[in-house]
Amino acid sequence: MSSAAAGPISLEYTQDRADELKENIASVQEEIDAAATEAGGRESKPRLVAISKLKPASDIKALYDAGHRHFGENYIQEMVDKAAVLPADIKWHFVGSLQSNKSKLAAAVSNLFVLETLSSTKVADLLQKNLSPERTSKLNVYIQINTSSEDSKSGLPPLTASSSSSDSGSEVVDLAVHIIQQCPGLQLAGLMTIGSFESSHDTSKPNPDFEALKTTRTNLVRILKEKGVGGDGATIEEGQLELSMGMSADFVQAVKEGSSSVRVGTRIFGERPKKKDAAIEDIETSALNVTRKGKGMHRTSQDGQLS
Repeated sequence: MSSAAAGPISLEYTQDRADELKENIASVQEEIDAAATEAGGRESKPRLVAISKLKPASDIKALYDAGHRHFGENYIQEMVDKAAVLPADIKWHFVGSLQSNKSKLAAAVSNLFVLETLSSTKVADLLQKNLSPERTSKLNVYIQINTSSEDSKSGLPPLTASSSSSDSGSEVVDLAVHIIQQCPGLQLAGLMTIGSFESSHDTSKPNPDFEALKTTRTNLVRILKEKGVGGDGATIEEGQLELSMGMSADFVQAVKEGSSSVRVGTRIFGERPKKKDAAIEDIETSALNVTRKGKGMHRTSQDGQLS
């Protein structure tokens, strides 16, 4: 993304680039569909989130014009800036670490579909407080789980089969209860994990990170029922909580193991530049000189992905 000093954000793209992106995303979608068919037993189609971090808004516009709607960003200011110039019916996923002082920026994006990395009641409260008045539905949130217990990764410790409603200090349970009872503008919609590098590149056996996320969901739902805690006065069923797991290296395995939503970037957009080379700066959107080029481009109908 370009800063204000670097000029306007262009939404123009070449036909060659559009064709490349459409071919890439179609290939990924075919692999997802094949994996889902092979696994069987699914009630709904896995969602494909195109992770567009450090990629130009024109790439997103090209895929939007081809019918795709779900896009993910890692840097809050980049998402804010892109959302300001791209179509309002895009469904944004924020998949990066969200500092509490940036929560207001995230909450102000009226078409933020889901914040996938929630891990504290503080951020939950700030999101609740600062939700956009233009929002017509609850903001979906996933609780991020550090399934690999790596210090380099964010998220809360996973639950196990031995976890109990009588346990004190279970961070996942406490956060889930807080969202349900104290944040009426938020919807607890699922769990998310970023698997370890080793597990993501070993498809010869079940991925332990994916197994841990599934186990956490099962036991979170069980404990919430034991506590009598549910959304809108009803208990939460396991199928109501999505699993966001799987990236470019392991999305096929993730789908086979039950992922509801996969996050794929480089397989669609190609290799990314380093952040310093992408000229991303923390600037106020109001200071950004933007232009909506390419308004006359043909738009196809919305895709059939999960809403």
